[in-house]
Amino acid sequence: MKKYLPKILLGLQLLASLLVLGAVFIWAPVCDGLLELKNGNMVHMKCFYTGQASVALAIVLFVTAIIAYLSKIDHRKVQWIVFLLGIMLISNTIDSVIGIGICKKVMACHDTAVWIKCSGIIAILSSLLGIGLNSNNP
Repeated sequence: MKKYLPKILLGLQLLASLLVLGAVFIWAPVCDGLLELKNGNMVHMKCFYTGQASVALAIVLFVTAIIAYLSKIDHRKVQWIVFLLGIMLISNTIDSVIGIGICKKVMACHDTAVWIKCSGIIAILSSLLGIGLNSNNP
């Protein structure tokens, strides 16, 4: 079982990336409304940009997991990258200096944010387990 655990963890990381992509594009898409500025221009709400950034992070997570699965590189380094991607996914949904955030009102983007946060948690936990696993076998 211990032999297959790294592959299972990479599978979980692939699942996390696919959950983000599915949530943003299929079952919990972000708001599609536009905001009108004082000068009359129309712009997307910030949840649109949160979705786009989350898609980019999910693609990087997907590619990282595929490369780790197919290559013989040190999985500990890959797991640190996945850990950082998980933190970035979660912080992306929070309105702060490092995150874009979502709408203040309860809208469709709140469902998307839940899926993105859960995927980030899956990525973080699986990467921490992978780091712990690899630290036992130098």
